[in-house]
Amino acid sequence: MEPLNYADLRVLVIDDFDSFRLTVSKMLDEFGCGHIDTAVNGRRALKICEENEFDVVLCDYNLGPGPNGQQVLETLRERNLLRRQSLFMLVSAESSKSIVLSAYDYHPDTYLTKPITGRGLKQRLDRLLRQRQEMMSVYQALEHDDVDQAIALSLECIANGSRATTALQKLLGDVYLETGRLDEAEQLFTKVLEIRPLDWARVGMSKVKSARGDLDTSNDWLSQIIDSNPFCMQAYDQLADNYREQDNMERVQDVLQAAVDVSPMSMVRQASLAQVASENNDYIVASKAYSRTVRLGQHSCHDRLEHHLQFGRVTSSMIREDPTINSDVAREGLKVLDALPKRFQLDSEARYQSQLLESQLHACRGDTRRANETLAEVEELMQGKKLSLALQLDRVATYQNLNQDLKCGDLLEALVAEYQDDEQALQRIDLWLEEPISEFNTKLVARINNEGITSYQNKEFDDALNSFRRAARLFPNHLGVHLNLVQALVADMKERGVNETNMDTCLSSLHKVERKIKAGHPQLERFRQLQHMVRSLG
Repeated sequence: MEPLNYADLRVLVIDDFDSFRLTVSKMLDEFGCGHIDTAVNGRRALKICEENEFDVVLCDYNLGPGPNGQQVLETLRERNLLRRQSLFMLVSAESSKSIVLSAYDYHPDTYLTKPITGRGLKQRLDRLLRQRQEMMSVYQALEHDDVDQAIALSLECIANGSRATTALQKLLGDVYLETGRLDEAEQLFTKVLEIRPLDWARVGMSKVKSARGDLDTSNDWLSQIIDSNPFCMQAYDQLADNYREQDNMERVQDVLQAAVDVSPMSMVRQASLAQVASENNDYIVASKAYSRTVRLGQHSCHDRLEHHLQFGRVTSSMIREDPTINSDVAREGLKVLDALPKRFQLDSEARYQSQLLESQLHACRGDTRRANETLAEVEELMQGKKLSLALQLDRVATYQNLNQDLKCGDLLEALVAEYQDDEQALQRIDLWLEEPISEFNTKLVARINNEGITSYQNKEFDDALNSFRRAARLFPNHLGVHLNLVQALVADMKERGVNETNMDTCLSSLHKVERKIKAGHPQLERFRQLQHMVRSLG
């Protein structure tokens, strides 16, 4: 093996403390490094990396104002500013599990804990550089998009007993999966697992099963991995993808919730959880996850305007569904919306959306005057403009928050007429209607309701309640669904005794129905009967 040549290395040291940069630079100079650059913060580091290529980046986690070390790494990966053969070494005085887990999502080559000694740094660098040296020809083949050559070189190195065999096998498994060579991937993972049950190989095998359409077997593999190692974040990600493929969005939410419980500082997973919970109309979870997404998104390349708008949107929905929730979260939403112009360039639609959401959140806080003033301002600005469906639905929500039922009903009627031939649009409008009108949602609510009714008739109250709760969450304005839920809860409490949680759900559902039901409604008599039954239980 060729000796390591530190003289040819180009190294970047990133830290906000002069003393650390000087100390590490001196160590690297003593190792014989030929070119050492330094950066005092994340922004400067990214600028330098745009203009130069580095063999080694040694970056502290805490970099003062601006991007932290993890965000520097994720931006370098996102913008392809790190070559495959470049080494990224993340350094920190922190040894927090959440920091380490969130950093490893972006695959640093190693994680160093301060204080760093010259001997410890040299040993770590020697090991990584020797591995890089053995894999260099494979990296170069992949850089030239010569996948067949990269595979051949990897197999040759492995056959020759390379000390980088494990790293080569991991890389080879990824290449096989990315190029759809499932037989080769399965053979590789099987061979690795015959020796040791390594998590990366187990996840790889689950991906093979998933790619072949055997999602249930893949799910079994992934669940076993998570049971044996709750810190294997790849397993959660793949399991969530599998459940999404199976259109089981409740399970997607469960898996992502478990993932962020383990690794709460992963902004991308928080955003994924927030989106799925929002689609499931689980506004409490969505609001909390979007709050964390917005906070973690500062200085992140994954920060998005929609995350901030959605935080306001789901927070408003959460308080509209349950007015007893503390309105402090509405104040947080207003602060987020107020800061939007400083973080993003807003087009006219985004400004209108922001103002409508501000009106909603003022209403949530009981400030009806400011809510009405803000609504009047934005409606004047929108007058005569062609408005998107998303913006119109924000108007619907604003009217609901301000109890402007006539305006709300008129707008919904106009939207149904405008989008009568657009199935996707109708599915979005369904959320605001007493009964869905899109073909998909009409069938969905009927199926869930029928499942619940069958379970109820068989006195399988837990299954019935699960069905009706799901229907009520997916279609929060469907009066019949809420009454079905109340009826099942009443039967359950008669059978097994009254409990506070079920009683609160009954009262909440009855309150939603009471707000919307009108004289002559076909469900009115049933509503009154259930209302009487709930009162008699209380």
